[in-house]
Amino acid sequence: MNKHTEVNEKLNAGAFKGPVTVPLSFVRCNVERQYLYSVCPGVPAVDALNQASCVLHSVRSALEDAGMAELIVTPSQAWLLHMAVESAKAAIDSVVEGLEKAR
Repeated sequence: MNKHTEVNEKLNAGAFKGPVTVPLSFVRCNVERQYLYSVCPGVPAVDALNQASCVLHSVRSALEDAGMAELIVTPSQAWLLHMAVESAKAAIDSVVEGLEKAR
């Protein structure tokens, strides 16, 4: 074992070994139906789920305000809310696939 390998093993000794995200593309954007965005692989599942929860909390808050007539949602704002939900769903779906692969 060389010195570089020993150093890397020490650095990675505490590395996260739980479920992680898998690559998952979302939002088709053109006539060819190419994906524009994707979830990065290898993110700890708990971090991805926390991020999705934060996004959904913000969307829920905006929709509650709209439902109480405290906020008028314009078409562009509705599109932004839709995109936020799409990204949260992609993160959750990526975690689900990662969990299924870990079985």
